[in-house]
Amino acid sequence: MDKTFAGLTLLVGSCTFVGLTHAGGFDLALSNETANIALQLNPRPFIDGRYDDGYGNGAELSIGGFISEADDRLAHLTLMAYGPRPTADSIYNFALGVKAIGGDVVIEADRRREEDNGDAESVGALALGIQAGMLLNRSARNPIELGVAAFVAPSITSFADADRFAEYSARLQMDVIPQASAYLGYRRMRWDTNDYSSIRTEQGLHLGIKLSWPVQPY
Repeated sequence: MDKTFAGLTLLVGSCTFVGLTHAGGFDLALSNETANIALQLNPRPFIDGRYDDGYGNGAELSIGGFISEADDRLAHLTLMAYGPRPTADSIYNFALGVKAIGGDVVIEADRRREEDNGDAESVGALALGIQAGMLLNRSARNPIELGVAAFVAPSITSFADADRFAEYSARLQMDVIPQASAYLGYRRMRWDTNDYSSIRTEQGLHLGIKLSWPVQPY
């Protein structure tokens, strides 16, 4: 996994360089036991008229990593395609996409069989996902949005020791300033492997910030 995260660091650095001349964003979510970090290219902002032309369609690329107190280490890459808004006044948005995720998850002692020597499983998955958002407050200064997302990978698109993967999340997010948001989120991330079921790498609340920068002129 050290090599995985070294490669991830180089890729994030490359994406940061590209992001200096393109719309980009940075997302950090922390709880007492977990940390999730992601760099975004062409991030989709709140569905508010001051941000776009009323159509709101496009694609968002996100790459990052997840770590936990239990020493779970995962790298992930997500590509989401956002559909057009029915009208300029619509308070809803929807997206479909895919998420590639992989790394090591720790098997807790009470789940480990006596004959097992290792304490971790190598996992990987390509999951299909859906996101939905609803604007709760169309404030010109501090819009508030509620968003939910789900990613699921069946056995056929799970790799290494993984048999299935599922991730469900929700967040209540508010713009603090035009290019910085804060949110309260919930995430439930679970793996089934060839030998174990319901390995929960995260289940609970977290706090996060999301920073963004606009397209820079050439």
